[in-house]
Amino acid sequence: MATSPTETWKALRSVWPALAWDKAQFRRGAFHHVAVLGEDAVVRVVYGPHHVQSTEGEAGNLAAFTHAGLPFRIPAVLQDLFHGPDWSAQVNSYVPGDHRPLEAWAAVREPLALVLAELAALDPLSGGGLRPVRAWCGAENWPTVVAGITVALPRGEAKAAARVVADVLAAEEWVIPAVVHGDLGLHNVLWDGTAVSGLVDFDNACLGDPAIDLAPLVGAFGAAAVADIADADLVARAQLHRASLSLQVAAAAELSGDGELRDFALGNFSDRFRSGTLYDPGPQRMV
Repeated sequence: MATSPTETWKALRSVWPALAWDKAQFRRGAFHHVAVLGEDAVVRVVYGPHHVQSTEGEAGNLAAFTHAGLPFRIPAVLQDLFHGPDWSAQVNSYVPGDHRPLEAWAAVREPLALVLAELAALDPLSGGGLRPVRAWCGAENWPTVVAGITVALPRGEAKAAARVVADVLAAEEWVIPAVVHGDLGLHNVLWDGTAVSGLVDFDNACLGDPAIDLAPLVGAFGAAAVADIADADLVARAQLHRASLSLQVAAAAELSGDGELRDFALGNFSDRFRSGTLYDPGPQRMV
């Protein structure tokens, strides 16, 4: 029988008794259970068949950015990792700042352009400890996982999924890999006034196509908006990556044994395909 979150948190109180568990606020993300311990620390727990590999990879990603000299704060791993019977946990530092997931493009355009420039300026060699591109959803096996989970979709949607995967891989063949955050949506950006004060969730960071970091921005604001801060070729590739995002989530859910999330993500892909918004949702929150 799988360990319940309640049992896991009880166990971790014994593993790390000095942490401020009395301040704990428990949350559930797509792939993590999280305890925010005030401003002292954040404990993240991963379940599933690949929990050890996943947690070690995520901790390695953070370590790769330790000496990057970024002008905003990022989490740091504070304790040795702990592996339970069917889960793994890590303790990260708390990154202060305001979450503003519903900001309009005009308010975030220039600060996000600066973030992208800082990431682009990093020496790729400094990211040598980063996970492979799309490690969270299968890495080089991602196409095979997607093919398996889309076989039951209507024929047109399954063919579209295969085409999206093939287009992403083809586009990446001609790109010089750079350091990317891997999930640069507003939900992972922290603010202090009008400036970005921190970034969190470096789980998907990798050496990959810089367009990967534009893909969530295309989804949030539309390709025309993102063209304000990137050239046409980069935006075009970002749209390819954007079309693949729900297939990445679905594949990651399949690998972690979360059938409910897999089906939800595949439903998103189908909805976008049918509505013609797979590559670009059009103008969103422009002002």
